Amino acid sequence: AVSYPLWHLKTREQVLGGSAAFHFRELRSHHGLTGLYRGAVFGTIGLLPAFCCWVVAYEWSKWHTSRLLSPSAAPALAAAAAECCWLALSMPIENVAVRIQCRNAAAPLCRNGASLREMQLLLREGGPARFWNGGLLGLASSLPHSAAWWLVYENSKSFLLASKAFDQVSPEVKQGVAAAGCGVAAVVASCATTLLLNPLDVVKSQVQAASCKEKVSLLDYFGGQSLRQLFFRGLGPRLILAAAHGCSDCFTYEATMHFGKSMQ
Repeated sequence: AVSYPLWHLKTREQVLGGSAAFHFRELRSHHGLTGLYRGAVFGTIGLLPAFCCWVVAYEWSKWHTSRLLSPSAAPALAAAAAECCWLALSMPIENVAVRIQCRNAAAPLCRNGASLREMQLLLREGGPARFWNGGLLGLASSLPHSAAWWLVYENSKSFLLASKAFDQVSPEVKQGVAAAGCGVAAVVASCATTLLLNPLDVVKSQVQAASCKEKVSLLDYFGGQSLRQLFFRGLGPRLILAAAHGCSDCFTYEATMHFGKSMQ
């Protein structure tokens, strides 16, 4: 409910230009606040399998890498492996969702079979490979981001749980304080990597939204825009998304691990 409108505004700002505030007003003027949710059902439900696969891949990879490497380094490699699984499953959904998000603001919101027609169009344009357009750019931007997030998160949690400052409180309170503290640290790391890697995300969105008929190289995408455009297009929504996703990832991961252990 919160993150999809931010993703929508980020995409429109990166691909169509203008500011997030301009696109917010434009969408709201035609459809009210529901205009921010164009393609939300397909985009959110379609990404759920990828998220489930991510959690499984992260835990499995962390368990195996921690036996071979230092426990403090294992989260970064586990996150990188999980991110590859995520991108393999999420990129087709992203490609369809981005094209839906970039439609004319005045276009009708509810069209039966709109996502299916967009998928058929992608197949006609470039075959099955078209669904993974922007995959390498996504990998280049998300791998450092995810590795930084989980490296900071897991090591901060280990440090706070081992700290003697909370020895007088119950284990439940100590776990909660540790989760909150490392969550804040990881959100800061996430925002820093988001700022540095924004140019890759900008070009990825533009590649996903483009037609295969447009023969434009990646060098043209990077060279045809100023550094200011590359670094700041969609940055506002992306930073909020990074913080929101960081908090939700922290909560979802800890809840999944807690209930998973309680059922054993």
